[in-house]
Amino acid sequence: MELSTLSEKLKNSEYIEQEPFAIAKALAAIYNNSDSQSTSKIQELVLRAMDKYECFGDSKSIIDSLIRELGLFPYLNKESLSIRDMLAVEAHKACIGQEEIYFHGPQAEVYYKLISGQSVVLSAPTSFGKSLIVDALIASKRFNNIVIVVPTISLIDETRRRLSKFSPEFKVITHSLQSKSDKNIFVLTQERVLEEDFVGEVDFFVIDEFYKLSPWADGGNRCSLLNEAFYRLYKKCSHFYMLGPNIQGVAGDFIENVRFEFIKFSFSTVVTEFHDLSSNEKENTLVELCDSIDGQTIVFCSSPARANTAAELIASNISFEAHEDALKLADWLADNYHDDWVLTNALRCGVGIHHARIPRSVSQYIVDLFNAGKIKFLVCTSTLIEGVNTATKNIVCYDNKINRTNIDFFTFNNIAGRSGRMFKHFIGNVFLLAPPPTEQLPYVDIPVYSQGPDTPESLLVNMDEGDLTQQSRDRISSITEQSDLELSTIRNNKTVEPIQQIEFAKVLHINFDNWLPELLWRGYPTYDQLKFICGLIWDYFEGRKIGNRSVFSASQLAFKIGELSDQKPISLLIEEAIAYKPEEQVDVIVSRILDFRRLWANFHFPRLLRTIESIVNSVLKAKGVKSLCDYSAYSIMVENYFFDSSLVALEEYGLPLEVSAKFQALLSSEGDLDKALAALKNMEEAFGLNEVDKSFIARAQVGI
Repeated sequence: MELSTLSEKLKNSEYIEQEPFAIAKALAAIYNNSDSQSTSKIQELVLRAMDKYECFGDSKSIIDSLIRELGLFPYLNKESLSIRDMLAVEAHKACIGQEEIYFHGPQAEVYYKLISGQSVVLSAPTSFGKSLIVDALIASKRFNNIVIVVPTISLIDETRRRLSKFSPEFKVITHSLQSKSDKNIFVLTQERVLEEDFVGEVDFFVIDEFYKLSPWADGGNRCSLLNEAFYRLYKKCSHFYMLGPNIQGVAGDFIENVRFEFIKFSFSTVVTEFHDLSSNEKENTLVELCDSIDGQTIVFCSSPARANTAAELIASNISFEAHEDALKLADWLADNYHDDWVLTNALRCGVGIHHARIPRSVSQYIVDLFNAGKIKFLVCTSTLIEGVNTATKNIVCYDNKINRTNIDFFTFNNIAGRSGRMFKHFIGNVFLLAPPPTEQLPYVDIPVYSQGPDTPESLLVNMDEGDLTQQSRDRISSITEQSDLELSTIRNNKTVEPIQQIEFAKVLHINFDNWLPELLWRGYPTYDQLKFICGLIWDYFEGRKIGNRSVFSASQLAFKIGELSDQKPISLLIEEAIAYKPEEQVDVIVSRILDFRRLWANFHFPRLLRTIESIVNSVLKAKGVKSLCDYSAYSIMVENYFFDSSLVALEEYGLPLEVSAKFQALLSSEGDLDKALAALKNMEEAFGLNEVDKSFIARAQVGI
């Protein structure tokens, strides 16, 4: 029987039930006569057979033997194994706490290499189960201090929840506001790894989505920071595991300077079927597809605006009864944000939205509803694809771009790999509403070792001089040999380019006497001093280019920063903005307010304020001025919207500020996150809360 014929028969239950032995026998014959080049095709056929497993009747034993031969041990029925199969399965068993898990063949290969002390860089499909290896390594009790570097804060929360099963033996630390224990699992973004170097000793470290070390994946400041995080961790510990989706290999001097083994598997535990629905009428095609599709579906879009539009399109054209939990969340959003927000309306129609402009705790809640089958459609951007480990039966590629850039084959694979899930969906569907990219996998170049002409100067200046090439020393000589600003100051301001810092220091030297009254303050600034700082940010740190255009001038930035101290609820800010500009769309207003809080207040303003403070103090010291400025208290207050920092940190645990602010007296802990977490964990029935408030609290309590 030919492969194509067999593949078609395996899609039809009636065919299999009519001749189960013949089909099982044909599968075994193809396997026995196959070579290494055709293994992936054989595996696809066996996975299709597993999707129709019950149709094989007495011939299931043949399918079981093929499952074992292919190393798909997690899929074997443990209660009806032959002695031979049982021995094979036992060799692939691991205990994670009270749970017994079974590796498939390639998983076991990677695990045993790592447990023997080998460092591994693993490239494998999304469905491979790369994270399970991390869990098994922790359970081995070989390591006391483990660092896991993840690309997003969303993955911090997800990973923390997964690893909470290792408490109380290990303390899971996600924030520098927490204290360390004897045995720790640090789950951090690259920025937090470098934050005041609070990590300490390291026995083993993991970098998830390691391809982001390469400039082609993220050519901005985060690539530089991730490279420095790897560099600093490797100085402490040479034993590591880097994991990510399919790439061709690792390139450059990293191979010569770091001891590791690169392992690439195309091994998949699900089958992905592609359906080309490319059309000039994408909107109609999307509506028709969603109206007829069976099973939960993720719709990938290029940007938040596109995701909002697609969600509105589905919600307004598909007759689908929303689950009561989605309706309750919609009512909560109407009360705390606005009744006409696109997300509120979408949820009322059973459609979820996930992108960076939605508050983190709300996004997490929506993913939970989707994973629980309470939302059928989840419209998303790359923030879900790259930042959250979720899977679905169907993926719809509505766009083939991220923002305005065409996606490459690597990113396309990452998106498509979200379809299907072990033990739930053996067959995943990818519907293409836009043409896919050309098949070409990239190499990962790691600039901290290659030190090519494109390696960021902000990375080079933070490396030890002995690790720099002569070319790199020459490149940064204008930074290391200048006298306008101390090198230690430049190094401490990791998120700001060195040249930008030096240029500001030069201007500060020139205008020193005139600017000093506006800069020499401690604690809280006057409003004129705040406006002056905002002007510096706007003029010398490219303020007009950051914050996603949520602020249009330096004076508006000062006003909005000053307004934060009023602690107005977001719903009131939205009402005021609508009253000021009634002709503007509600979605535009909500996005701008949320962007300002997330990008300006919580990130850009505090980091640039700290940068200006350090540069001003460096110049003051150089000029012999004994009195220094201190913006730290104000920086912390702005960063936390003038609430206790522990309350805002709880947002990462899934508790919105709208809920935690109701319990300030109980949860505020002067920045001690451990105390706030303990108070949250012990919180009992709270009066005056609606069901969604209580659900947020219950969700946040899980895994503490």
